[in-house]
Amino acid sequence: MNIYNVIILDESGSMSAIYKETLSSMNEVLNGIRRDQEDHPDQKNFVTIVTFEGEGVKGVKTRRDRVPIASIKDFTEEDYRPGACTPLYDAMGKTLNELETLVPEGDRVLATVITDGYENSSEEYSGRTIKALVDRLRAKGWTLAYIGANQDAVGVARELHISNALNFDATGEGVELMSIKWSRARSKACAKMKEQDLAGVCGSLTDIFDEDDE
Repeated sequence: MNIYNVIILDESGSMSAIYKETLSSMNEVLNGIRRDQEDHPDQKNFVTIVTFEGEGVKGVKTRRDRVPIASIKDFTEEDYRPGACTPLYDAMGKTLNELETLVPEGDRVLATVITDGYENSSEEYSGRTIKALVDRLRAKGWTLAYIGANQDAVGVARELHISNALNFDATGEGVELMSIKWSRARSKACAKMKEQDLAGVCGSLTDIFDEDDE
């Protein structure tokens, strides 16, 4: 079974306050995927990392593109330089639409959005078009998650039709705790995907975060 781990990461200016912690968090999650790959060699994990800042799709940058976890390089300061605004919808729309054309039918996708603020500078996609996109991908069995700070992440996710959500504090300690919960949820999701695969089904997962995480 192939699993595509997609991370859509806010690179706007406000993320500068948790810059080092965010880099560390990303690499902790990558290490978690590496461990899962070693423990479950029948699951082939690929990673896509996209960052977004500025205005419109020109501010959306693909840092890793469907790289096998065994070959992926750690996330570094060269990959992540926070600044400018938050084109959240454009990042989601561009990334997920492009990936939809590249992921073979039947492969699994776990796409996670991480942001410390609200959408404020998209030009091509709106909340309405993102909802329709999320609905279409969930119908295909894709699992989406939304992790947010300085907002009601659960409420924002619900507005976008995303059923998995996690709040975090935009502090060093908050990011560290978030990465632990995120890694745990990702492993939990992969285990459920394996169960579904053995049962011959491919459904979008809900409630991958524990209740006390939210």
